[in-house]
Amino acid sequence: MEFVAKLMGRGKNEAAAASSTDSTSLQDGAIDTLGSVLRAMGEEAFPIDDGKEVEEFKEQCDELAGHVENGSAAPSIQLDAGAGSTREWGTVRRYFRDRRRNEKEFVVERLTDYRAIVDDLVGGIREIGKRDTDMANCVHGNLKSIKAAVATGVIGEIESKLNETIRDVSENFVRQKQDYETRINELNQRMNKMREDLVSAREQMKRDSLTGVFNRRAFDTGIIHSLNLNFILDQPITVILIDLDFFKEVNDTYGHPGGDAVLRTFGDLLSRTFVRKNDIVARFGGDEFAVILSDTTAEITGMLLERFHERLKETRLPDVSDELRISCSTGYTAIAPGDTVDELLKRVDSALYVAKKAGRGRCHFAPPPEPAELMLAEA
Repeated sequence: MEFVAKLMGRGKNEAAAASSTDSTSLQDGAIDTLGSVLRAMGEEAFPIDDGKEVEEFKEQCDELAGHVENGSAAPSIQLDAGAGSTREWGTVRRYFRDRRRNEKEFVVERLTDYRAIVDDLVGGIREIGKRDTDMANCVHGNLKSIKAAVATGVIGEIESKLNETIRDVSENFVRQKQDYETRINELNQRMNKMREDLVSAREQMKRDSLTGVFNRRAFDTGIIHSLNLNFILDQPITVILIDLDFFKEVNDTYGHPGGDAVLRTFGDLLSRTFVRKNDIVARFGGDEFAVILSDTTAEITGMLLERFHERLKETRLPDVSDELRISCSTGYTAIAPGDTVDELLKRVDSALYVAKKAGRGRCHFAPPPEPAELMLAEA
């Protein structure tokens, strides 16, 4: 600063005064900016509890802005006036941080609820479709009975079968009506409860801390979305379950640090194989991984898995051992109309079991069941 003062033709005292003025101006600008930020935070707040809470929060922000700007008290949060240039900066920071944390929790919770509503709605529609199929099967069976009775030519038997059909159909309609009304009432209650809470945001899916791929919770959410997507768009979706071969021996031989290195390498290779934005690569649990491939047929999935297994054979782990080679067993299946989560996971788990029984590095496909409509037509 002394050199600059000489260059500009100022004396030492004049340069020091200018420096002090600049510093004061900078501090004043920062304080004014912070005060404006606090007031804007109060004015643009959204309710995370009720309407009164927003007004209370705005008042608190205005008081905090005054405290920052001139050291005045903020009675609503028990903050006394500062002496001279003293400010309770720690209280201001904590207040702002806690508010943002509460807003984030509110957004995540509400978005989870809204996704659940959508999943419930689509799941309800799928269930209605299944019950309609059950009704069709019931009618189909009764018609076959009537046809058989007509063939006998016995009026009493024909009349009995007609009455039985009417009774069965009527009872099914009554049950369906009751089920529909119950589900609609449940959805209406949830919608009414959250109608005023709609917030535009996106929930971040959780990652597995060791491997960096999605965790089991993210996979469970993804599988429900995939079933609904298949139902609405009839989009081919495949689900893969992968198990590292003899992973216990890896841990026993190289210790848990070696096992962790294998898991990280394996997860990274999966992520580099299934790279599309909509692909979900997740750690299913322990040494098991799962993959959901949207808009992908079983044939394409088979080719991708062949490429993955070939890459795995070439994978080296020098940080663990130059001799260590890893392999995996893989089972996969395609989502079928009418599938439930339990049915889908049971089928892909059975495919994995077959692959493991066949030996190391094997892959097995479990075909989905025939559609209910085809089975009905064949009957």
